[in-house]
Amino acid sequence: MNADKQPEARVMISIVIPAHNRPAYLLEAVKSITEQNYHNFEVVVIDDGSTPAIEKAPLQAMLGEHLKLIRHNKGLGIPKAKNAGIKAASGEVILLLDDDDLLSPDALHTIGTSFTEQPELDCIFMGVEPFGPYAANPKKNRETAINKILSRLNPEENNGLYHFSSELFYELLHSVPIDFQRPAARRGTWNIVGRFDENAPYSESTWAIRAATMCTVALTKKPLNLWRIHDSNFGWPEGKSPHQIKTGQIDVAITTANQLLTDTLKQRQNINTRIKALKHQRAEFLFAKAFYLRDKDWLEGLKSLSAAFFVKPQPVHLKLAVKYLIAPQMTTKTNKQKSTLP
Repeated sequence: MNADKQPEARVMISIVIPAHNRPAYLLEAVKSITEQNYHNFEVVVIDDGSTPAIEKAPLQAMLGEHLKLIRHNKGLGIPKAKNAGIKAASGEVILLLDDDDLLSPDALHTIGTSFTEQPELDCIFMGVEPFGPYAANPKKNRETAINKILSRLNPEENNGLYHFSSELFYELLHSVPIDFQRPAARRGTWNIVGRFDENAPYSESTWAIRAATMCTVALTKKPLNLWRIHDSNFGWPEGKSPHQIKTGQIDVAITTANQLLTDTLKQRQNINTRIKALKHQRAEFLFAKAFYLRDKDWLEGLKSLSAAFFVKPQPVHLKLAVKYLIAPQMTTKTNKQKSTLP
């Protein structure tokens, strides 16, 4: 089927672009969106303290009513800018696009159709294709990292997607390839997993690990995100020795691990609290059954009362137990009285 004649999926997609001082690249990113064969979208541009401020007119000319432009008077950083865009987005699906990256021509159609046809999916990570003058090594490293995960996990392939099991979590703990830092997720997923950690150096990696823990995720086989590698987003930090760079990388890894551990412990605490609440609810229903069966099915009712007492003993259980113990005696006495009647 011709791409221009493909049926439009119903889901609305919000593309969030955090932008800072790269107006020419930003226009290229927006142009890649206007060239999509999918039209149910909005673009949320977060001007994170650009100097001068991003001009609305060129973007408006390209996007029309699809544009939302939000200005931060001072730069707050990438995680905060992304979170602001997610909060402002109104689409059913929200994806992130860096202001110097591009979308492949069928990116939105693939995302929209996949979410429409596969309702079990919570998050789709977008395959990445590096490009630009320094792209050779990142491309090789990316392919090695992705192939390593695919060979170890052997994910199910369905409609152009790799579907991963919960085992993905353990792989991402060791390394988060760039593809898993390019999420497109349902609105509800952003609420469940949470937004980007605004204090983490690499918040996208931490978010990917949390999503792999909590959600049903997939990765597109085709590259949907075109990752521009250039002199201002690739290379060693200026003014630092190899020793400082290495120790900085280790410190970032430790910080990320600490944050993930804290998040997991909170999740476990929440799960334990919910398990306790569910057990108590079950005990209440067992007690209600025992109360109802007191004079209808003595043995079954006593079993329910015992089960309720075992889960969460309460004084009211003892009171009902006394009535159960009296009930057989009362029944025997009544039967004897009936037998003596003329």
